[in-house]
Amino acid sequence: MKKQFYTLLLLSIALFSCQKEEAVGPMIAEDIKAPVITNPSVGSVVEITETNLTDTVKIKWQQADYGVTTAVSYNVEADLASRQFSQPISIGSSNSGQLAIVMSDLNKKLLDQLHLPENQASEIELRIGASINNQKSVISQIVKLTVTPFKAIVEEPPIPEPVRLWVPGGYQGYKPDQAPKMTDIGDGKFEGYVYISSGTDLKFTSAPDWNHINYGYASDGKLTTDGGAGSMSVDKAGVYKLEANINDLTYKITLISTWGVIGTATPSNWDASTPMTYNVNKDEWSVKLNLKAGALKFRANDGWDINFGPAASGDLVGELIQTNDAISIPEDGNYTVTISLSKANAPYKYSYTVLKN
Repeated sequence: MKKQFYTLLLLSIALFSCQKEEAVGPMIAEDIKAPVITNPSVGSVVEITETNLTDTVKIKWQQADYGVTTAVSYNVEADLASRQFSQPISIGSSNSGQLAIVMSDLNKKLLDQLHLPENQASEIELRIGASINNQKSVISQIVKLTVTPFKAIVEEPPIPEPVRLWVPGGYQGYKPDQAPKMTDIGDGKFEGYVYISSGTDLKFTSAPDWNHINYGYASDGKLTTDGGAGSMSVDKAGVYKLEANINDLTYKITLISTWGVIGTATPSNWDASTPMTYNVNKDEWSVKLNLKAGALKFRANDGWDINFGPAASGDLVGELIQTNDAISIPEDGNYTVTISLSKANAPYKYSYTVLKN
């Protein structure tokens, strides 16, 4: 009986060993040979462009040798050359000796996952990992190459030149091509601030010459397109606000005796404007004064007929518009306040600066 028991025990152990060996699969060589990248080669240059986005690029390698015939999974990884695969991304997986990837898909991975700079050459490294059922992993050699991902450059459309009226006259030698300009503010209406150095006449022209529509004097406040008509006139030097409506052929000329600042931030609160000084050479109004934390606006001729505020009340440098809002001065101090109403250069906005001294 004892001999029969030992015989059965040996048979059971042998059967169990066969089942266990069958479960883990064929015997894998102890010296596994890693895959070897054959394409791309070290130092290759890959430039992705708008014309090759639909092309297919192939990454190839000699397959890993596990000493047995079995299914091997491969994963192609990439990382910045400077990171030594500390943050690799997966380019793709394969069960064969190559991976085919469309250039546009590779481009997206380079931009969105590796965060390479657009349209600039960068050095990256490739490697290939091999495994059987996510075990027995081996890694190929590293191949360094230069890649340039592509992104279309969308050019900002140029700021369109606004429709203008030129203001030639005796004060500047009747030269339309050198005359100040008024800007279209919509519905055929134009306005502009022009310094006229001596009491003289002026006209409006639709182009910087006399060969297009010229707007002259019909009667007080009225324009005519008769090229032989007379001119409007002013009786003394100064800055004038000029307004014209070419739809109903009307005009208005207002002398700006002063621009001033007003509000709770200013010395006279809302009771009176603190005058600014006009600089002919810079075509700017400015004033240096002590301000308190509070509100500040600009108005002409110490009245409310012509007044401006900020496009954004929290900005100390910005665009002037006709608004009930005021600039918010954040703290007490001595400031230099400047406004420019020329609209001579793009983007053709009235502007202001409030700078603490």
